[in-house]
Amino acid sequence: MGTFSSTDQELAQALIDLCQTHSYQKISIQALTKKVGLNRQTFYYHFDDKEELLKWIYLRDLEYLGPEMTLANWEEQVLLLLKAIRQKGVFYQKTTLGAADVFSQLFSKQIQQRFIDLFAHLDEERQLSAQDKDFYSAFFAFGCAGVLLKWIRGDYQEMPLEIAAQLFRLAKDVEWFGSRLYDE
Repeated sequence: MGTFSSTDQELAQALIDLCQTHSYQKISIQALTKKVGLNRQTFYYHFDDKEELLKWIYLRDLEYLGPEMTLANWEEQVLLLLKAIRQKGVFYQKTTLGAADVFSQLFSKQIQQRFIDLFAHLDEERQLSAQDKDFYSAFFAFGCAGVLLKWIRGDYQEMPLEIAAQLFRLAKDVEWFGSRLYDE
Protein backbone atom coordinates (compact mmCIF):
# COMPACT_ATOMS: atom_id res chain seq x y z
CA MET A 1 0.00 0.00 0.00
CA GLY A 2 2.96 2.28 -0.21
CA THR A 3 4.94 4.00 2.46
CA PHE A 4 3.60 5.27 5.72
CA SER A 5 5.08 7.19 8.58
CA SER A 6 5.16 6.56 12.28
CA THR A 7 2.74 9.48 12.61
CA ASP A 8 0.27 7.67 10.33
CA GLN A 9 0.57 4.62 12.56
CA GLU A 10 0.20 6.65 15.76
CA LEU A 11 -2.94 8.36 14.46
CA ALA A 12 -4.34 5.01 13.36
CA GLN A 13 -3.68 3.48 16.76
CA ALA A 14 -5.26 6.51 18.44
CA LEU A 15 -8.45 6.00 16.43
CA ILE A 16 -8.47 2.28 17.22
CA ASP A 17 -7.93 3.02 20.93
CA LEU A 18 -10.53 5.77 21.12
CA CYS A 19 -13.12 3.47 19.52
CA GLN A 20 -12.81 1.26 22.60
CA THR A 21 -14.62 3.89 24.67
CA HIS A 22 -16.31 6.22 22.16
CA SER A 23 -18.51 5.83 19.11
CA TYR A 24 -16.74 6.52 15.83
CA GLN A 25 -18.99 9.52 15.13
CA LYS A 26 -18.08 11.18 18.44
CA ILE A 27 -14.31 11.00 17.93
CA SER A 28 -12.95 14.35 16.79
CA ILE A 29 -9.72 15.28 15.09
CA GLN A 30 -8.88 17.19 18.26
CA ALA A 31 -9.30 14.04 20.36
CA LEU A 32 -7.08 12.08 17.97
CA THR A 33 -4.31 14.66 17.93
CA LYS A 34 -4.48 15.16 21.69
CA LYS A 35 -4.08 11.42 22.25
CA VAL A 36 -0.83 11.34 20.26
CA GLY A 37 0.44 14.77 21.31
CA LEU A 38 0.20 16.44 17.89
CA ASN A 39 -1.51 19.57 16.65
CA ARG A 40 -4.44 19.55 14.23
CA GLN A 41 -2.34 20.83 11.35
CA THR A 42 -0.08 17.79 11.62
CA PHE A 43 -3.14 15.55 11.28
CA TYR A 44 -4.18 17.38 8.12
CA TYR A 45 -0.68 17.02 6.73
CA HIS A 46 -1.19 13.24 6.83
CA PHE A 47 -4.94 12.82 6.22
CA ASP A 48 -7.68 14.99 4.74
CA ASP A 49 -10.22 13.94 7.37
CA LYS A 50 -11.15 11.21 9.82
CA GLU A 51 -12.71 9.07 7.09
CA GLU A 52 -9.45 9.03 5.14
CA LEU A 53 -7.68 7.80 8.28
CA LEU A 54 -10.35 5.11 8.67
CA LYS A 55 -9.86 4.02 5.05
CA TRP A 56 -6.11 3.90 5.61
CA ILE A 57 -6.58 1.53 8.56
CA TYR A 58 -9.00 -0.67 6.62
CA LEU A 59 -6.71 -0.80 3.59
CA ARG A 60 -3.79 -1.91 5.73
CA ASP A 61 -5.83 -4.95 6.83
CA LEU A 62 -7.23 -5.51 3.33
CA GLU A 63 -3.70 -5.94 1.97
CA TYR A 64 -4.20 -9.66 2.65
CA LEU A 65 -6.60 -9.65 -0.32
CA GLY A 66 -4.08 -8.08 -2.65
CA PRO A 67 -2.84 -9.28 -6.05
CA GLU A 68 -0.74 -12.04 -4.47
CA MET A 69 -3.99 -13.73 -3.35
CA THR A 70 -4.83 -16.70 -5.57
CA LEU A 71 -7.31 -19.53 -5.40
CA ALA A 72 -4.49 -21.67 -3.97
CA ASN A 73 -3.94 -19.37 -0.96
CA TRP A 74 -7.46 -17.86 -0.79
CA GLU A 75 -8.46 -19.46 2.52
CA GLU A 76 -5.15 -18.59 4.19
CA GLN A 77 -5.27 -14.93 3.10
CA VAL A 78 -8.91 -14.51 4.12
CA LEU A 79 -8.12 -16.10 7.47
CA LEU A 80 -5.33 -13.57 8.04
CA LEU A 81 -7.76 -10.75 7.26
CA LEU A 82 -10.43 -12.14 9.58
CA LYS A 83 -7.93 -12.51 12.42
CA ALA A 84 -6.81 -8.89 11.91
CA ILE A 85 -10.44 -7.74 12.01
CA ARG A 86 -11.25 -9.77 15.09
CA GLN A 87 -8.11 -8.52 16.86
CA LYS A 88 -9.48 -4.98 16.44
CA GLY A 89 -12.98 -6.24 17.29
CA VAL A 90 -14.64 -3.23 18.94
CA PHE A 91 -13.00 -0.86 16.45
CA TYR A 92 -14.55 -2.69 13.49
CA GLN A 93 -17.92 -2.97 15.20
CA LYS A 94 -18.09 0.74 15.94
CA THR A 95 -16.69 1.93 12.61
CA THR A 96 -18.89 -0.34 10.48
CA LEU A 97 -21.86 1.13 12.33
CA GLY A 98 -20.62 4.72 12.31
CA ALA A 99 -19.32 4.77 8.74
CA ALA A 100 -21.41 1.97 7.27
CA ASP A 101 -20.43 2.19 3.62
CA VAL A 102 -16.69 2.73 3.98
CA PHE A 103 -15.83 -0.87 4.89
CA SER A 104 -18.30 -2.38 2.42
CA GLN A 105 -17.01 -0.32 -0.48
CA LEU A 106 -13.33 -0.93 0.23
CA PHE A 107 -13.75 -4.64 0.91
CA SER A 108 -16.01 -5.14 -2.12
CA LYS A 109 -13.57 -3.36 -4.40
CA GLN A 110 -10.66 -5.47 -3.16
CA ILE A 111 -12.45 -8.84 -3.28
CA GLN A 112 -14.15 -8.03 -6.60
CA GLN A 113 -10.74 -7.93 -8.26
CA ARG A 114 -9.97 -11.39 -6.86
CA PHE A 115 -13.22 -12.73 -8.35
CA ILE A 116 -12.40 -11.08 -11.69
CA ASP A 117 -9.08 -12.92 -11.56
CA LEU A 118 -10.93 -16.16 -10.77
CA PHE A 119 -13.33 -15.71 -13.70
CA ALA A 120 -10.45 -14.87 -16.01
CA HIS A 121 -8.74 -18.11 -14.92
CA LEU A 122 -11.92 -20.12 -15.54
CA ASP A 123 -12.74 -18.49 -18.85
CA GLU A 124 -9.86 -19.91 -20.85
CA GLU A 125 -12.05 -20.05 -23.96
CA ARG A 126 -13.06 -16.41 -23.48
CA GLN A 127 -16.79 -17.07 -23.53
CA LEU A 128 -17.65 -14.52 -20.82
CA SER A 129 -17.85 -10.87 -21.74
CA ALA A 130 -15.97 -8.34 -19.65
CA GLN A 131 -19.37 -6.98 -18.61
CA ASP A 132 -20.45 -10.42 -17.34
CA LYS A 133 -17.18 -10.90 -15.42
CA ASP A 134 -17.62 -7.49 -13.81
CA PHE A 135 -21.24 -8.21 -12.89
CA TYR A 136 -20.55 -11.69 -11.48
CA SER A 137 -17.54 -10.54 -9.51
CA ALA A 138 -19.42 -7.52 -8.12
CA PHE A 139 -22.30 -9.78 -7.09
CA PHE A 140 -19.98 -12.14 -5.20
CA ALA A 141 -17.96 -9.28 -3.71
CA PHE A 142 -21.01 -7.54 -2.27
CA GLY A 143 -22.24 -10.87 -0.92
CA CYS A 144 -18.90 -11.51 0.79
CA ALA A 145 -18.94 -7.98 2.23
CA GLY A 146 -22.41 -8.64 3.59
CA VAL A 147 -21.24 -11.86 5.23
CA LEU A 148 -18.34 -10.03 6.88
CA LEU A 149 -20.53 -7.18 8.09
CA LYS A 150 -22.99 -9.66 9.57
CA TRP A 151 -20.08 -11.41 11.31
CA ILE A 152 -18.64 -8.15 12.66
CA ARG A 153 -21.98 -6.74 13.80
CA GLY A 154 -23.01 -10.12 15.23
CA ASP A 155 -20.14 -9.96 17.72
CA TYR A 156 -17.91 -12.45 15.86
CA GLN A 157 -20.02 -15.51 16.69
CA GLU A 158 -18.22 -17.79 14.24
CA MET A 159 -14.51 -18.48 14.41
CA PRO A 160 -12.42 -16.79 11.70
CA LEU A 161 -11.44 -20.20 10.30
CA GLU A 162 -15.12 -21.10 9.80
CA ILE A 163 -15.85 -17.91 7.82
CA ALA A 164 -12.60 -18.25 5.83
CA ALA A 165 -13.48 -21.85 4.96
CA GLN A 166 -16.97 -20.84 3.82
CA LEU A 167 -15.59 -18.09 1.59
CA PHE A 168 -12.99 -20.48 0.21
CA ARG A 169 -15.70 -23.06 -0.57
CA LEU A 170 -17.62 -20.33 -2.38
CA ALA A 171 -14.61 -19.58 -4.58
CA LYS A 172 -13.92 -23.30 -5.17
CA ASP A 173 -17.59 -23.95 -6.00
CA VAL A 174 -17.56 -21.12 -8.52
CA GLU A 175 -14.48 -22.69 -10.06
CA TRP A 176 -16.07 -26.16 -10.09
CA PHE A 177 -19.40 -25.05 -11.54
CA GLY A 178 -17.62 -22.88 -14.07
CA SER A 179 -15.49 -25.77 -15.28
CA ARG A 180 -18.59 -28.00 -15.55
CA LEU A 181 -20.30 -25.41 -17.73
CA TYR A 182 -17.34 -25.40 -20.10
CA ASP A 183 -17.21 -29.18 -20.19
CA GLU A 184 -20.84 -29.42 -21.37
